[in-house]
Amino acid sequence: MSEAPERQNPRRSHILQWHITHRCNLFCAHCYQRDRAEEMPAQMLRETLDKYCRFLEARHFCGRVYLTGGEPLLHPEFFTLAREITERGIAFSVLTNGTLIDRLTANRLALLHPLFVQVSLDGVWEAHDAVRGEFSFIQALNGIDALAAERIPVMVSFTAQKNNLKSFPALARICAEHGVRKLWWDRVVTDTPEMTKQLALTTEQFRQFCRKASRLQKRYQRPDGSSLISLERSLQCMEEGKCYTCHPGSGMVTILADGSVMPCRRLPFIAGNITEGELDEILASDPTTQELQCSPIPAACADCRYAERCRGGAKCVTYGQTGRLFEKDINCFYQ
Repeated sequence: MSEAPERQNPRRSHILQWHITHRCNLFCAHCYQRDRAEEMPAQMLRETLDKYCRFLEARHFCGRVYLTGGEPLLHPEFFTLAREITERGIAFSVLTNGTLIDRLTANRLALLHPLFVQVSLDGVWEAHDAVRGEFSFIQALNGIDALAAERIPVMVSFTAQKNNLKSFPALARICAEHGVRKLWWDRVVTDTPEMTKQLALTTEQFRQFCRKASRLQKRYQRPDGSSLISLERSLQCMEEGKCYTCHPGSGMVTILADGSVMPCRRLPFIAGNITEGELDEILASDPTTQELQCSPIPAACADCRYAERCRGGAKCVTYGQTGRLFEKDINCFYQ
């Protein structure tokens, strides 16, 4: 009797968040992109894609590329690059502010079959415009409608900060009315005391908002059991048993328009530059990236029943406010 063939393990997925340009048509209050002029040249785009493909093959990963910026649609090579990514057999998505998407742009995107297009909305009408600029909400909403007309899956991301919390229920209602597949949210990342004082949630604000979002998740539950509202980010989801845990430098990596390689865009650490060598070599040679890949559980979390799942929460939020990397999430309210 012959032995059963060995079952092949599916390839682990890996995410490249690729900031192909730092140019943007909006000026958002919480933006962490200081340089707004850099743009990756066409030749460097191709070389970077080649290196990412070699990285995936060497690590036996299944790649996903998130094209972003700045505003990625401002890059003149955007559609050429997106087409080449798909021709390499790699799935891609677009992270955008949505204001530049019209019917023609949506149609061109639909022909390339993105996994999804994520549009950033930080409230409705005045709340959103206060963060991203006058008339930006209606422009983004028109972009969502154009995407929905082409049956492109749309996700909306909401950056929770002190001044926009009350607009979230209205945003959920509008997302439901306009065919958005998922509305997810996370806390604003701040990196100066003044920015923290002005924008960052207190622990009690965060706790109350989690409860509100949980109620909305139930309200917008679909017949198939899914919901418009996603509660998978750090500290949002423990009791439900499903929680997103970021894997900076291992399950995901960021490349900026100037070639900088970062284990996570929301942490201010640069491992090297993609022009200097192969991606796996750059990641392997950086001590901070190696430490982040291990994702040690903070000592203060050792006895928590969620420790293995959460691993200390959002390092970027805590580091931005404290300057300390491997500590318990600054907004953790779990006992």
